[in-house]
Formats: sequence, C-alpha cells, structure tokens
Amino acid sequence: MNIAVLVPVKELGQAKSRLAALLAPEERRRLATLMLEGVLAQVARLPQRFGRVLVSSYPPALALGRAAGFETLIEGRQRSESASVDEASAELARRGVTGVLRLPLDLPNLEADDLLEVLALAEEGHEAVLVPSRDGSGTNGLYRAPATLFASRFGAGSLALHEEAARHSARRWRVLALQSLALDVDDPGDVEEVLRVGRTGPVLAYLHEIGVAARLAGMRRQGA
Repeated sequence: MNIAVLVPVKELGQAKSRLAALLAPEERRRLATLMLEGVLAQVARLPQRFGRVLVSSYPPALALGRAAGFETLIEGRQRSESASVDEASAELARRGVTGVLRLPLDLPNLEADDLLEVLALAEEGHEAVLVPSRDGSGTNGLYRAPATLFASRFGAGSLALHEEAARHSARRWRVLALQSLALDVDDPGDVEEVLRVGRTGPVLAYLHEIGVAARLAGMRRQGA
C-alpha cells in the first residue's frame, strides 16, 4: 500500500475568524502557525513508508511544509477545505497513492502514536476511518482508500455525513475516537479547553504569554 497524510492549509492571516472576540488578527495568525508547526512535527515522526503532503496556496505554509520534509501541492485558488482535500486526494491518487489521511492544522495536542492507530487500520484493509472531534459532530481525521472513495463534507455535522458516505461506499470502515485528535481550536471554548488539558509546548506557552486566561475570564463576566 502507498498511504499519505494530507494537511490542507488556507491563508493563515485569515484563519480562526471565530476567535476574533478573543484574539487580535496577528495573534490568530501566530496561533494558527504554531498549531500547524506542531501538526507537521508529529506527522514527520511517522515511519518513512507514509507519505507527507501539504496542500496550500499560501507561500509561508508551503515553506513550513517543505522545511518539515513534506511534499507540497500548490493550489491556484482555495474554495473550501473540502474542495482542497478532494482535489489534492485525486491528484495523489493519479500519482499512485492508494489511501489518504486528511488532518486539519489546528490539533494542538496531536500525538504521532494516535496517527499510527489510524494508519494501522488503513494497513489492515479498512477503506475508511473517521476520527470525531470532541463534540462528536466534526471529523478531525478522515482516511479514505481509494483516496476518492467518497466526497469530503467538512463543516457542521460532518461526521454524520461522512458516516453515511462510508456506509454506502466502504466494505470495512470504522469510527475511531482518539484523544489527541479530538481537540481542534475554532472558538473561545476550544481555547479554554487547551488551557485546561493542553500539552506543554509552544501553543500552550503562547496562550499563557498573551494572557488568554484573563481575557476568557473577562468574556465570562461580560456574558454573565
């Protein structure tokens, strides 16, 4: 088998708009960059038999990918994450990749060992593996073999949509809950969860450095 891990990245200066009430634009860009660097570092720890691919139209993200040893696919334009993932997956399939695991950039607690659990199922012949977000509605890991087995449907309620697609398209598929893939950072509640359970490292250090805990407390007081 020829399996690749795919990380799609949009323009980081526009990332995490739902954090606008908590973080300034430059702070959101820095947080997104730190989370991306962490994801790339964990993927880079995987055995060499797994491919590593970053797809983006954003030059700084492409440079980070190359520095981490990733193959890069350059997009002409970005319409949506689903479109980016499906177009990149189709290109990888044309190059002989048999299965693709998509990961988002915003997994501050990601561990390579959890990725290996997904990839072990892939090597055992599962055609789809779905890793839920912590609220059980999103899809934080999506493996498909072939890479174009069914369409990506990222966004609200994506896990149920991917489950339905897997049920109709795959003979062997599984929903696999993994702690280090469950927490993605989209809104202030997610940032609060990072402060509560986050792994020691650059992301957590940065949130403490800019005083996010005090900001969150202020937002709670205003909402009371």
